[in-house]
Amino acid sequence: MNATDDWMPHPRFEGVRMKTLITREMNPGLTLHRILLAPGAAIPPHTHEASTETFYILRGRGMCNIGAEEFALEPGSSNYAPPGIVHSVRNTGDQELEALAIFNPPL
Repeated sequence: MNATDDWMPHPRFEGVRMKTLITREMNPGLTLHRILLAPGAAIPPHTHEASTETFYILRGRGMCNIGAEEFALEPGSSNYAPPGIVHSVRNTGDQELEALAIFNPPL
């Protein structure tokens, strides 16, 4: 069951859309979002002070930085950013980058 049926612009990052799949009200242990980054779009360096962000790439290509490390993103790859660690994602491909993002505990 989807929490929302429509894609919404990300409240902070241009070129990024999101769809909430599981809300805090549905599961107090986590939130789950589908994220779309347009070609060339990025989620700039940021942290989640109390949540781990785990992400899984569904389609597209990109790069992410977690702390001082850089990782290639492609369909089927996954990674996570622990609480308080600076991380970022950018779409380096010519198609949308689609990912699932799980936040535990919920944002």
